[in-house]
Amino acid sequence: MNGKEENKKDFLKRLAGFSIGPIVGALLGFISVPIQTWLIDPSQLGKTAMYSMAFGLTSLFIYLGIDQSFVREYNVEKDKKNLLWNSFLIPFIFSIIIMFVYIFFYESISKLLFNSIERYIIRILAFSLPFAVVFRFNTLIIRMKEKARLFSFIQITNRLIGLILLIIILLFFNKNFKGIIQAQFYTLILSAVITTFINIDDWKYKFKLNKVLVKKIVLFGLPLIPTSIMMWILNSMDKIALRTWADFNSIGLYSAAFKIAGIVGIVQQAFATFWAPTVYRWYENNVSTKKYEMVSNKLNSILTTLFAFIVLFKNQIIMILSPEYKSAAIIVPFLMFYPIMYTLSETTQMGIGFTRKTHYNILITIVASGMNVVGNFILVPKYGAVGASVSTGLSYIVFFWLRTFISRFLWKKFDIKKHAISIFLMIIMAFFSVIYNNFFIDLFLFMIIIVYNIKDILWGFSLIKGILIKNKK
Repeated sequence: MNGKEENKKDFLKRLAGFSIGPIVGALLGFISVPIQTWLIDPSQLGKTAMYSMAFGLTSLFIYLGIDQSFVREYNVEKDKKNLLWNSFLIPFIFSIIIMFVYIFFYESISKLLFNSIERYIIRILAFSLPFAVVFRFNTLIIRMKEKARLFSFIQITNRLIGLILLIIILLFFNKNFKGIIQAQFYTLILSAVITTFINIDDWKYKFKLNKVLVKKIVLFGLPLIPTSIMMWILNSMDKIALRTWADFNSIGLYSAAFKIAGIVGIVQQAFATFWAPTVYRWYENNVSTKKYEMVSNKLNSILTTLFAFIVLFKNQIIMILSPEYKSAAIIVPFLMFYPIMYTLSETTQMGIGFTRKTHYNILITIVASGMNVVGNFILVPKYGAVGASVSTGLSYIVFFWLRTFISRFLWKKFDIKKHAISIFLMIIMAFFSVIYNNFFIDLFLFMIIIVYNIKDILWGFSLIKGILIKNKK
């Protein structure tokens, strides 16, 4: 009994430690949303979204899936420093190569993204890449060591620096999309430098190329490359479609709605940073399947309840933004399926990683991204940003079920009835909210979701109380 209590205490302690940083960091990030919307118009925010899309695509390419290999092998390899250097160098070198490509072809890239020549912004994009790789591996080191408080400190510091720089630059220097991008760039540099100093002992190592290890991590990561491309299409097809059939103003409204939906990202970030190191340690220690199932079911209830709350009060929440962005409220419901389905699938797709059958990710992302391409092609020309949100949301639901069923096929099966019912209720609420946008209809569906999840909601309050008590101690 005491052993179980100790395990529960350790679980709560790690969860609390890993959650604080992402939660506070996400809140600081959310504070920046109204600041941006009150200082720049939707078209400028739309251009910022295009920059972020390009940065996201490049990041997927430069890592080559090796960052995920590092996470997968961390609890297996005894020589952590050797694993770090053999994992880090390939993405870092690749980021330097891509950096020079971007600098050389700045004009074509700039016109594609912004419909104008923005040499300075493309240079920022290029020089960001090596710093992004350094920062990524520094945060992975801390995550895998399960240094929860340090990780939280870094997350909060990163967001706080970003918020301060954003306000200063937008108010006194560049009151446009360039100002936002500059703030992001300077924040990335400072964060990379700070985390390198924190992890300096991990980097002090006489590097020796380990061909066997490199082959191992590359073979794990290689199937993730086409997967990453498909994931980018899945995540970016909405903005590409809006860039093709709409304008930067529509992209700006869509981005604002995405940031509101990003409230769910608070849970996503808090959970993901804790879950990645924990789940592989559980697997190595042969933890019971019931434990995975418990986490998945509780997370499902939390996310479903949060979804219902945001949809119910979407028109009130959007009021924190500039009046220019009021019409973004109707875009929110289906956009929330992106963070919700992705986060929930992290608790149902473990079998793919455990069995090292990562090539299945290619099939999953091809189907989901293909659906999103077709959906945007059909819906965006007629319904604009709302159509893009519906297509993206439904595609992520397909993404969730594919990940879940393939994992069950490869590994162990646990009950997913609760997930099926919750997703059905969320789809119904999203459709009614978009079609009718009626508070009382939303309230009725909200109450159904609350009643269905009441047991886990009460459990959640108990968990939060436990976390607060642990932190005080």
